[in-house]
Amino acid sequence: MTEELTVRRVIDAPAPTVFAALADPQVQATVDGSDMLRGAIDPTPLRAVGDTFAMDMYQPELGEYVMENTVFVFEQDRRIGWIPNRQGMEPRGTRWSWELDDVTEGRTALTQVYDWSRVTDPEFRKMAGFPRVTEEQIVGTMRRLAEHLGVTVEN
Repeated sequence: MTEELTVRRVIDAPAPTVFAALADPQVQATVDGSDMLRGAIDPTPLRAVGDTFAMDMYQPELGEYVMENTVFVFEQDRRIGWIPNRQGMEPRGTRWSWELDDVTEGRTALTQVYDWSRVTDPEFRKMAGFPRVTEEQIVGTMRRLAEHLGVTVEN
C-alpha cells in the first residue's frame, strides 16, 4: 500500500510566480481545497528551511485548532515543503511538499506530494484514516491557486 499521494498538473504561470504564492501562508489558506485551513496566524512569507508558520484550522471531528508547520525543504522557485504538527504536540510524521518544473515559457508543472509514510503511531494511523486529504481536494487546491493567480490549470 502506498503511503503517499502525488498529484501533478500544469499551471499557466511561471515557476517564480507560483512559488511566491506557495511560500505565502496567507495564500495557503485562501487556496486550500480541503477547507480545513481557516487563516494564517503569521503572514510572513517563507524564506528558508527551518522557517515556521502557524495556521488556524477546523475539522468537524476536531473543532478549531492551530497547526504549526516547519519548512523542511526550500529551493527557491523549485521545491517547498513543510512538516505539520498540532500546536503543543510533536510532529506525527506527515509531510506536504510542492515541486515546480518549467514546461514551457510561462507554464509550470506543479506537483504536490502528501506523504504519511513516516507516521509510526498505529493508534494515530487508525484514528486519522490516511490519507486525510483526497486527490480531488488537492486538485481543488491547484484550481484555487490558478484562480488566485488569474490563470488556468490543466485538468
